[in-house]
Parts: sequence; C-alpha cells; structure tokens
Amino acid sequence: MRVALFKNSEVSFLQLLDDTDVSYEKLYPASSSVMASGTMIVLGQTAAIAGSMAAIIVAWLKARSSRKVIITLKDKQIVHLEGYSASEVKELLQLAEQIAVIDRLPHSSTK
Repeated sequence: MRVALFKNSEVSFLQLLDDTDVSYEKLYPASSSVMASGTMIVLGQTAAIAGSMAAIIVAWLKARSSRKVIITLKDKQIVHLEGYSASEVKELLQLAEQIAVIDRLPHSSTK
C-alpha cells in the first residue's frame, strides 16, 4: 500500500511508524519526474499491519486538529478519516489502494 506524506506530515508520521516498528520503504522518484507529495512510502499489506496502521492513524489524527488522512479504496471511493475508530480504520485499510497523510502546520507547532 502506498502512503503519500504531504506538507508537514513526514516527521511526525514516520516517527510513529518507527516507534511501533511498522516497516516501510521510501520511494524515490526518478530525477526527471515530479511528485506532488514530499515523501512516498510503501507498506506491506497484511492484517497485522492494518491493525497497527489503524492505531497509528487514529492516534496521529487525534494529536492535532490540523491533520487529515484520506484513503482511496481499490474501487476508487475516497474516504476522509474524521471521527473513525481504530477498528473502522482497520477495515478500510484492508480495502485501501493509497493513503494521503496531511498536516497543514509545521511539526514544531502545537495546534
């Protein structure tokens, strides 16, 4: 599963992945291509990772109101994760094609 880290989300989101031992691989674009996100990572897609990722996403979203996570499902339906429980997010992750992680404020800001 691909995760696009936009704006100011990279440091805080990757730190949560590292803290919970969720492995990921950073993708680096070819020198001639343009990426809209700052960082793109790839996660393995298993039930165990879906549970860990769901908990990480819910905790990350609750920490600051400036954060958003948007999931694109395999059927191209788009879900904005606002107010979802970890179990609901886990179910959605099992159907996910891509995730966008966005924080509109810098990492050092406390809003």
